[in-house]
Amino acid sequence: MKTLAKRLLLPLLIITSLVLLAVLASRYTSLDWFVRNDRWLRDTIQAYPVRSAMIAFVLYLLTSLFPGLAGKSILLGWLFGLTLGVLIVNTALVSAALVAFLLCRYYLKSAVESRFGIYLKPIQAHMKRDGAMYLLTLRLAHTPFSFLNYACGAGTDIPLRTFWWATQLGLLPGNIVFVYAGTRLPTLQELIAAGPLSLLDGPMILALGGTVFLPWLTRRILRR
Repeated sequence: MKTLAKRLLLPLLIITSLVLLAVLASRYTSLDWFVRNDRWLRDTIQAYPVRSAMIAFVLYLLTSLFPGLAGKSILLGWLFGLTLGVLIVNTALVSAALVAFLLCRYYLKSAVESRFGIYLKPIQAHMKRDGAMYLLTLRLAHTPFSFLNYACGAGTDIPLRTFWWATQLGLLPGNIVFVYAGTRLPTLQELIAAGPLSLLDGPMILALGGTVFLPWLTRRILRR
């Protein structure tokens, strides 16, 4: 009994700490907070670019561990520009995906299976048949980020390395589009008034939709 308690204590502490950190981070990543601190943020980033990028990475990672807070990538594009914004967003998202994946595989498997079991079986079947290409397709198709992390960790046998590179490649096109949308944003008031999705024009929406066909196109090329 004591051994079981010790085994459960560490993951419980980790999960509790992550939840508390994510809640704390979310308090300082709301749109209202960014609007109130607009000038200060820009001045700080200009004065301390490396330190600011590191803080942005940590905050983005923590707030990506759980669903919610849409529009973060647009904000990063507005603050850091396209190149650095994409680097921060993609690296932080993939890191958050790996954390959730490992927690579900080694500590939360039973809890995830009991809640999402009906959805895990089809994913497991497709993953066995198509492997990384199926995960890549789901990422490119913008399948809910958190759910897919939980499902792959608890409901599939996909190797960590495969999960990493498929997630890395699958998230990149969408992240580029949303970060680019942020670089076109004049003010944060416009983002609040219109909403994140309003920044996507016709060509950008077509670009997002076109990413879904990339795995199919890659498969056709490899078969030749």
